Amino acid sequence: MSGPQLFRPSPALASHVDFFGYWDRDGGPTHRSRALPRGAATVIIDLSPRQQVDFYAADGTTRLDVPPAFIAGAGSISYVTQIATAQTVLTIHFRPGVIFAAELSELENRCVGLADVWGAAGAELHDRLLDASSVASRIALMEQFLLPRIRPRHAGMSAVLDAAERDPSMRVAQAVALTGLSPKRLIGLFRTEVGLTPKAYLRVRRLQASLRLLDRGATSGADVAATLGYFDQAHFAREFREFTAMTPTQYAHRRMWLPSHVGLGHQPERTVLR
Repeated sequence: MSGPQLFRPSPALASHVDFFGYWDRDGGPTHRSRALPRGAATVIIDLSPRQQVDFYAADGTTRLDVPPAFIAGAGSISYVTQIATAQTVLTIHFRPGVIFAAELSELENRCVGLADVWGAAGAELHDRLLDASSVASRIALMEQFLLPRIRPRHAGMSAVLDAAERDPSMRVAQAVALTGLSPKRLIGLFRTEVGLTPKAYLRVRRLQASLRLLDRGATSGADVAATLGYFDQAHFAREFREFTAMTPTQYAHRRMWLPSHVGLGHQPERTVLR
């Protein structure tokens, strides 16, 4: 097996995990890509003898000191990952609003080791994944670990997250009205259950909506701005560059098969197996 693959989660995890990524490299070019903000966390685990993930800040050059198995929390900034030849890496891309730890606000724009989030169980999980002999067994281990650790979220939060996907132009005042919660209570819930403030989360999800429009072939920044409730095209361009470190036109040329990522160099095709 070589190159990247994407795996769908089992039905029990489908509402919590978007997909699993798996790189089992035995040749070819280094994989290098920029991960764009999603409003959700990602788990990244090196399963090769290398035990070192090449991880960089948004500038693409400042190396970040991360353990070989860690969680990149929900955030509002991009980061760059690099996967070398002869390296095996497993990633878990959570959906927004999945409560897998006690206090998600502590993970905002941070990378934290599995053991720091899940204690001894997190360290043991990493060891068991290293010992597993196949991608199927590794994903099964990850799913068995995650299922009992995911907690239900506040009903008001679910209503806001669902409404934001239907209407990416949603504002914080609308979220307050929808839930009937005070602004302070809503902010507290968002920080605990999503890992971001309501304002930051809604901005990031609007960015994601703009990416979907661009992926479908939208060519006019003015049309995207009008569709998603930006003040004007200039406002959309500023927001887009702040989150992605590029213009919408540059994104259109660099977007890749891996959702919410842009390629930085030649990238092989992926396969989706389940």
